[in-house]
Amino acid sequence: MESLVSVVIPTHNRAELLMRAIKSVQAQSYRNLEIIVVSDGSTDNTGDKVQVAQKKDDRIRLIELKASQGGSAARNAGIDYSHGELIAFLDDDDEWSTEKIRKQVELINSNADIGLVYTGVNIIYVNEGVEYVSNGKEHGDLKRRILLDNCIGTTSSVLCRKSLLEEVGGFDRSLGALQDYDLWIRCCQKAAVELLPEPCVNYYNYTQNTQISSFIEKYEEAISIINNKYKNLFLDLASEEKNIKEKNELFLLFNKAMRNSFPAIARKYSIELIHRDFPLGIVAYLSTFFKYVTLLKFRKVLR
Repeated sequence: MESLVSVVIPTHNRAELLMRAIKSVQAQSYRNLEIIVVSDGSTDNTGDKVQVAQKKDDRIRLIELKASQGGSAARNAGIDYSHGELIAFLDDDDEWSTEKIRKQVELINSNADIGLVYTGVNIIYVNEGVEYVSNGKEHGDLKRRILLDNCIGTTSSVLCRKSLLEEVGGFDRSLGALQDYDLWIRCCQKAAVELLPEPCVNYYNYTQNTQISSFIEKYEEAISIINNKYKNLFLDLASEEKNIKEKNELFLLFNKAMRNSFPAIARKYSIELIHRDFPLGIVAYLSTFFKYVTLLKFRKVLR
């Protein structure tokens, strides 16, 4: 008998985008699914639209949180309400290719040691009109590798055993950012990871222009919390691995600053990056004098 896959879709006031995500789940060639939509305090017509969809597809379930509690709380609620032995996550503004779940189920069922399967991603920057494929590279025992950076990536690409999520405690609601990375660190300490190296997710990236410095501070704080939370694991890294980890953290903050129109803050991180990786730091520094779309196009060429 085919494994039941519970698809958890958290959403907040994005009814139109949500329906695109739901349709991509309904179009899966793998049919033994339940679709759990968690409305995180939405005040638009999300509930009405989902209820209309429910009348046509009884696999859809709706959970409505009265007040917005954030993506981690919404995903955890979906996990708690799920009936499947396998859990897949999909953000409300992303969509899947039709064979994604079928291929992931085949992989995870091929070996009991595998607790998580992720896929390649088609990254689409909507405002800039740039897209490129990131297919991933890492698989197997990632206990050590995951400590260097988030090599697994977006939740929208992941299929995971529910038993593993329950064992490690789900998403950490106290984190304001990097909740996915934090969860993958814990999952990788307990189970092997497999990769489906083809782009099965359209990951839509909407750049912002918030001009709110607290946006960057949220990521700085998350990095600090994660470093303290897994201090013993990080202490075990070799000096070269620690340097790579710190370089990746700086580049993450640099990229977030550029993406959200904070070139001065990005420049600060790029200068720090020069001490870790001189060529990368220089390229990052020079790119702060150009628009973010230029950086994206350069990244696409390199890939």
